[in-house]
Amino acid sequence: MIKLSIPKHLTDKVKSIPEKPGIYQMKDSDGNIIYIGKSKCLNKRVRSYFYNNHQWNKIKRMVFNIYDIDFIVTDTHLEAQILECALIKKIKPTYNSQFKNDKKYAYLKIEDYNKFRSLSVTQERETKYCFGPYRSKNTLLDLVDSFKNIYPIKKHGNSYEFTYHPLPLTMEKNIFEENRECLIELFSEKEYMIKFLLQIESKMKEVSLLLQFEKASFYKDTLTILKYLSSINKSDSLKGRKILVGEKIDSGYKLFYISDENLVLKRKYPTITIQDIEEFLDQGRTVEERITSYKNEKSNLDFKHIISTEIMSKSSKSVEFVGENFNPELFLNQLLNCCTSSYI
Repeated sequence: MIKLSIPKHLTDKVKSIPEKPGIYQMKDSDGNIIYIGKSKCLNKRVRSYFYNNHQWNKIKRMVFNIYDIDFIVTDTHLEAQILECALIKKIKPTYNSQFKNDKKYAYLKIEDYNKFRSLSVTQERETKYCFGPYRSKNTLLDLVDSFKNIYPIKKHGNSYEFTYHPLPLTMEKNIFEENRECLIELFSEKEYMIKFLLQIESKMKEVSLLLQFEKASFYKDTLTILKYLSSINKSDSLKGRKILVGEKIDSGYKLFYISDENLVLKRKYPTITIQDIEEFLDQGRTVEERITSYKNEKSNLDFKHIISTEIMSKSSKSVEFVGENFNPELFLNQLLNCCTSSYI
């Protein structure tokens, strides 16, 4: 067993940290917040920093500079994640890397006709055929280069025709427009992108068997990028949807009303009934009507990702779409039968 090495002046502070979800703030000797993190179990997570087996120099430097620790307890892990994200964006601690640089997030744009490229990368949403935002601008630039080498993409029934070219081809307008329509379809409709990914994978295997390793490598890299972008957009099915989430907590139950991947309303109940659920939904709809706009799209990307990931996990929660077929009794039964979250 690895021996803990908690500084003496922090021993009592660490002991006081509960085994509950929430966020923690590491401070240096000047009182500056140098790192913000979240956990399902604050005590266990904070203690882990003082083990002597950290492999990353960045963590070693941070631990060396920890002089004090503050923490905020939340009812649920979802709230801990949202609070962590909001505080990092506001404070921008030295040792945090995620969530700080949302202004650098970029969009993939399908271009109007030009002879040089069918795709480009922009910092703002310029047209309706801009997709994103995405966190990695460099990944988008790699994709733009890749699509120059499989131009043109043509629709053939329910599939697509394309071939790898070592050098980009000249883009004549009529062929460019056909290629453009395919790109719009691919990046707008998930089902078409899935088919396209399968075709790229098939071509990669085909050229590999022929020992055409340059082509195989190209298809592999393109496949990796497209899968990455698809994973970022995995919550597309939640866009525009209204969702009710319920979770058991130590002091009762907590309800969340989510619309278009945005947290609109939350409320705690010591006990819960069908009437509580129906009243909460009415309140959620009222609050939603008052909201005219959400946060900056780039900043909100991180919050949406947190919310959609938590919803889709459905771990220890009752999650239902709110619509004509919503059944409050079924939702309540699922919530009452949920196990209390295991904070590990």
